[in-house]
This record gives sequence, structure tokens and C-alpha cells, in this order.
Amino acid sequence: MYTRTITAVSALSMLGGAALAQSDGADMGFALANDGMTLVSMADITSPTDVQTMDLSEALDAIAWRPVTGELLGFKNGMVVTIDPASGEMTDLEAAFNDDAMVADGSKVAFDFNNKIDAVRAVSSEEDNLVYFPKDFSAEDKAGKVVRVTDLAYAEGDANAGADPMIYANAYTNAINGETAGSTFQYALDAETDSLVSLANNEGTLETIAEVTVDGEAVDLSDWGGFDIMSPSEGEDMAYAILQMEGAETAGFYTINLETGEAMMQADLGMGGFTALAIAQAR
Repeated sequence: MYTRTITAVSALSMLGGAALAQSDGADMGFALANDGMTLVSMADITSPTDVQTMDLSEALDAIAWRPVTGELLGFKNGMVVTIDPASGEMTDLEAAFNDDAMVADGSKVAFDFNNKIDAVRAVSSEEDNLVYFPKDFSAEDKAGKVVRVTDLAYAEGDANAGADPMIYANAYTNAINGETAGSTFQYALDAETDSLVSLANNEGTLETIAEVTVDGEAVDLSDWGGFDIMSPSEGEDMAYAILQMEGAETAGFYTINLETGEAMMQADLGMGGFTALAIAQAR
């Protein structure tokens, strides 16, 4: 597995300091770089190389946008935080982690909100499957807790049955601003099988949707990058990903067809080593 870590962020002409202001009507993007110590802000995802960065006080494994409240959350073992996009300041949400609710050390973590129930799922490249229920979650016995559910595995009879999955990015449909969704569906990216897959929530079951392709050719995904879905309305889903291929030194910003797995590059990001992507729809 390709493990090159980029320590200089100047390759993207990142200016440092406070995050870029969100342009009127623009959808904003956030990513992690430098082993989770740097928050990368895109003021407009249609210009994904026009970014600024800020140092975080602690390294994070993953980030996710919470559609209902318009908050950016971060995750690492033993901690869930909110992140101020304008300053990078993190606030510990004091989540209560069950004894077994940790991801494997050194694994890549995928993190995204299920907007039907307004809870966030963390899965890892080592098959971990966790859920964080925010403090204001409707069921008081779950509120503020991180719990472990069934580990990830391919369904019997699937094209990739028996493979050890390396899930490093996940995203839910119907991520609608300011409200919960009537239904959601979870997608994920597997760097072991180079596939776009579905992920059956607490059951942990993976099913192959399609190989990821670029220009009609199969690709060899590394486990660096991120994935998110933006939904202007229920049933209207636009998928984006930061993908870095095995052996490549830089990553690209892509759109992904959720039916075919076809990825279309929107921009070469000029560096690698990204570990998350979160899209904040214009409010």
C-alpha cells in the first residue's frame, strides 16, 4: 500500500491562516492533510485548488459535515469534536466511547452522517464499524455515545466475497441542509477491491456496485483520500471524492457516478496524503 505522506502544503498554493470565506451560493469543501494535523478549506468546490489551510491543535482521523445543524465534526479514537471552519478551533463533545468502540491503530477512518437518524458512522480500513449518536440524539439511552456494531464483510455470493475490505471513505445519500431525510443509502470506497460498494449500516454488509474507473479504465486506489455526497433535495445526490492512485504522488478531485463507479477528474490537487473529505452545501 502506498504510504507517502506529504509534509509541505505549499504545492496547492495554500495561503495559511483563517479559512476562506464561503462564497454566496457556493458549496464548500473540507479535507484533512499532513496526518490529520491540517484542515484544508475549499471556499467553492468548483475551484478545488483555491484553498487555505490551518493547523489543528490535535491530529484527527476523519471529518464529517452534519447536515441538520451545519456543523463540521472531527473524529479520533476516544474523541469527537466540533471544528470551527473559520478558525480551526476544536471543541471536545465529551463523547462516551464504549470499551470496544475504538478503531484499529493506524487504520484509515471513514466518517459520515446518516441524515435519516442524524447519527454519524465511523468505519475503518481494518473493518471496524462504529456509530456516534450526538448529545441531542432523540433516544436518550444512546445520546452522546459511541458504540461498536457488526464488523465489515462482503456478502455471500458477492463478486468480492471473501476479500478483506479496506474501506477508507463512506458517504450517505440525502444529505439535505437543515432537516433529516426520509431515507438514506450508504456508499463506500474499498482500496482493496478498487470498488464502489454499498454498506448496510449496523449489519456491516458490503455489496459491490462497480469497479471505480477513470476514462473507462479500471484504477488501483490507494487508501488516501475521501468521499462525500451533497444533496440539494431528497433523491438528488452529487458524489465527490479525493482519489489518490497507488504509486501516484498527487491526488485528484473527482465526481463519481453512483451507478457505474465512473470517476471524472475535476482538478489535480498537486499533492497527496489527504485523509478525509466533507462537503458543506451552501445554506
